[in-house]
Amino acid sequence: MNRRHKLNLLIAAVLLVTLLFTIYSRRDAPNVSQSPPAAPSVSSAPVKITFWNVETNDLRQALLNQSIQAFNQTHKAVQIVPYFYEVETYKAKLKLSMISGKMPDLFYYWTGESFKYMVDSQIIADLTEKMQEKPAFMKQFYPEALQYATYYDRLYGLPHTTSHVVFWYNKRIFAQYGITPPQTWDELMSAAQQLLNNGIPPFTVSGKERWPLLNWFAYLSNRMGGSTPFQHAIKKTGDFTDPAFLEGAQLFRGLITAKMFVPGFLGLDGPKAEDILLKGEAAMYLQGDWVAEKMLSNPDIGYFRFPTVHGKGDPQVYYGGYSSGWAISANSNLDAAFEVLSSMFSMEERKKVVEASGLLSTVKVMPLDRNNMNPLVYDFVTFIEKDPVDFFGYYDQEIDPHRSQLLLNAVVKMASAPTMSQEEIEDLLKQIR
Repeated sequence: MNRRHKLNLLIAAVLLVTLLFTIYSRRDAPNVSQSPPAAPSVSSAPVKITFWNVETNDLRQALLNQSIQAFNQTHKAVQIVPYFYEVETYKAKLKLSMISGKMPDLFYYWTGESFKYMVDSQIIADLTEKMQEKPAFMKQFYPEALQYATYYDRLYGLPHTTSHVVFWYNKRIFAQYGITPPQTWDELMSAAQQLLNNGIPPFTVSGKERWPLLNWFAYLSNRMGGSTPFQHAIKKTGDFTDPAFLEGAQLFRGLITAKMFVPGFLGLDGPKAEDILLKGEAAMYLQGDWVAEKMLSNPDIGYFRFPTVHGKGDPQVYYGGYSSGWAISANSNLDAAFEVLSSMFSMEERKKVVEASGLLSTVKVMPLDRNNMNPLVYDFVTFIEKDPVDFFGYYDQEIDPHRSQLLLNAVVKMASAPTMSQEEIEDLLKQIR
């Protein structure tokens, strides 16, 4: 190696050492002019929880909207985005969302086979652990209410009200014709015929919505045979040709042939059917106590139980129960959605609903303030919270969706056919399978 080449190598080595020394010196030495590393950016956008509910267009919806607004004002990290839909539209939208997999975060549900299907399809969040983390919150509920949303020993929803289908009646009309609230089917039919003879339609009903007609068929068949035939129908160990259903259908057809319902009832929606009673254009209305506040805002309106039928049935067994509530979808932000659910089920919120609407809550130990309530609503709540000895669930919700539609269509057919023989009734009910 010549002298010049050695010199070049030496210069390169010196330069390398100098460079390394400079780098390490800068790394270790403080630099007051150097900016600190930027903090990772954190999004301040709140979690939005879509909340689907059925449209009621009454005090229940107004109260829920007030609760949602109050929640959004006090919870900046979580915001509720509510949507309200007419009942049949709601059912259709929920079915489409199940198929598409784009479920709302929090949604209204009815107990029964449809809800069980959603559980089995794993599109509903399991709330068991969340509830166990809040034992005081869980103890607020009646245990039997939670059972209506429990499958395979796991909790999937929270029922929010206890409902009861009762007769609402116009006290002024009853007094005018010397009628007292009937306790038997024969007494009811005698009163109805007396009213009809005087030009007053005995009953108003919303035939357009179908399920209010089912109230009649359900009560009549239950009074005739108890709950066992329908339980067999749910499990498909029996069907709707059981004698209790056939007898109930024949009694229902008797109302149709005697023209006991207001003219044009098949085209009436809920609000119109209710207004007919409130205006004194019909004498009675068989409907759930979700209309209690509207009914009892009129001092002319009273209530009575569905009677015994030909000596059968217990008038303290009510059509209804823990039939509806709210659930969270499996693809939701569970923590945020459960925060909303917990707020909606707070004692304060549930108490407000009961005092305003007359609907009983699934949350127990709720002292009501009579001074905050319509006295007639208070009296109804006091009566209905103690009177029932048992419930039987809504027929169209307890069975699977396919048979539910067949049953609703069958009831409409029975309500609209000019004539129908016993054989035709039996053939119609045979098709519900």
